[in-house]
Amino acid sequence: MPVPPILDVYVVWHSDDPDGARVFERLHRHFHSPTYSGLIGGAVEVYSRSVSWHDAGDAPRPLVLPGDTRASVQPALLAAIIPVLGPGLRQTVETEPRWRLYLEGIGAAGSDRVVVAPVGRNVNLVGSALLRAIGSFQRLPDESLDDGHPGLLERSAAQTIAQLAAGSKTPIKVFVSHAKHSSAGEDELAHAAVFADVRGVIADTKLAEFFDAHDLQPGSDWAAELEQSAAESALLMVRTDAYASREWTQREVLAAKRHDVPVVALVALTEGEARGSFLMDHVPTVPLDRADRATSINASLNRLVDEALKRALWSAQGEFMLEQGFDWAPVHAPEPVTAIGWLADHRAEQADDKHLWIIHPDPPLGPAERRVADELCALAGFDAKVDVLTPRTFAARGGVLPHDG
Repeated sequence: MPVPPILDVYVVWHSDDPDGARVFERLHRHFHSPTYSGLIGGAVEVYSRSVSWHDAGDAPRPLVLPGDTRASVQPALLAAIIPVLGPGLRQTVETEPRWRLYLEGIGAAGSDRVVVAPVGRNVNLVGSALLRAIGSFQRLPDESLDDGHPGLLERSAAQTIAQLAAGSKTPIKVFVSHAKHSSAGEDELAHAAVFADVRGVIADTKLAEFFDAHDLQPGSDWAAELEQSAAESALLMVRTDAYASREWTQREVLAAKRHDVPVVALVALTEGEARGSFLMDHVPTVPLDRADRATSINASLNRLVDEALKRALWSAQGEFMLEQGFDWAPVHAPEPVTAIGWLADHRAEQADDKHLWIIHPDPPLGPAERRVADELCALAGFDAKVDVLTPRTFAARGGVLPHDG
């Protein structure tokens, strides 16, 4: 599969600053976690830059950035540079000319395909060469390095990169979907408290754009609002007992899925649901811990930001897969809610298609799910062979589509 690398993350630090190694280890572990493992191999790589390249006074190995035609390896389409600020880095940039030039080069690298996001704590940069080199860039939260804020570093980095991929400086807009009223078995105050906590946690994050779909002005078009900002949006379902049965929440989830917006469900059931809804599943879920609601809510927001970045990375990879002959490269495995519209459009454009090639991120559909997908394609008039693949199953076949496909 000749798909180029999409994102390179460079963590730059000085060996005298212990935070640097910890930042690298956390980001390396995060971007190689199961959340991102479903993408085509090489979508994200995390590199360290802390060791002198040639001699003791030298700066680290050069960065390979988008558009670099001199590099011996192919640059990724996007790059994120995370300088870890500390006393060691500050002092070295002051005294070692090659380190100063290295950091000045990072300061000049910011572009529509490269983001620079420093992070650090307990370091005074006033009047320093390091501040002059990269002081103009928005820093990741200092508290993201503290043990008391688990996941904040990873979420902050992912959000910054997602905004780069979307070509936007606007924070990810979180649409919070919830049932306004409790069910008969829920305590009304407890029900209201869950949503109040969600709003409170979001207000304390860098997800500054908060939007409650139920606060739309009369006459506003929810689907149009969502479509207009889909590349910068994500939907958080607060799934209480009555959520799945409400007409408005069903409409919200349907609109989000059909516009390919990242969706995560915060599952806050008390007595359970009478029947649920087929619209609500096929999304990542986070259970609400009622004894520690803030931690659960933060976990759901962390996952939501990761889903937003994953969407951007897969969209870039999907463009290359379509060029190789795939008919559809959805961000999520096909399901009736999302496949109906695409199948109708594809039949109108290519009714005589003899073979449907569909690829989506891992994991693959289960056997029963696959049968339903095949039946859905047949009902849409595609009786010829249908292949629903993932990067792993496609690679297992050799990574090449048949010429007669």
